Amino acid sequence: MATLIAYVDSSVLLRIVLGQTAALRDFDSIDVAVSSALLQLEVTRTLDRLWLRREITDDELALKTARAGETLNRFVTLELDQLVIDIAAQGLPTPLATLDALHLASAMYRQSQPAGQPEIVIATHDHAFASAARAMHFDVIGA
Repeated sequence: MATLIAYVDSSVLLRIVLGQTAALRDFDSIDVAVSSALLQLEVTRTLDRLWLRREITDDELALKTARAGETLNRFVTLELDQLVIDIAAQGLPTPLATLDALHLASAMYRQSQPAGQPEIVIATHDHAFASAARAMHFDVIGA
């Protein structure tokens, strides 16, 4: 069986961390999870926002933050550098918000390095991101 390498966005990780029932069923079959350094920021900000709105307790915040950290430690983290920003600034075939464009650019950059590695799939629950990824010839799971 081929190695499954997936670029994972925050929608997937947050559903897992938050224990939501609609979490990605294929997550455990991912052999190598890859994401941008943005992922930690997005997850941390979301958890903090939920806590500030009193949607999660102090104890839940601590548990969910620890779960996110443990999961992120297993990820290959791609740095957000000028090359990725330049890729994200190029025109895309579908409308995409800035952070999603940076995620897609990170996946595009990772896909181009180095030749001979298995192709990556995009793991997302975000339909706009999934549409843009498909337009850039990625396979998508989760949306």
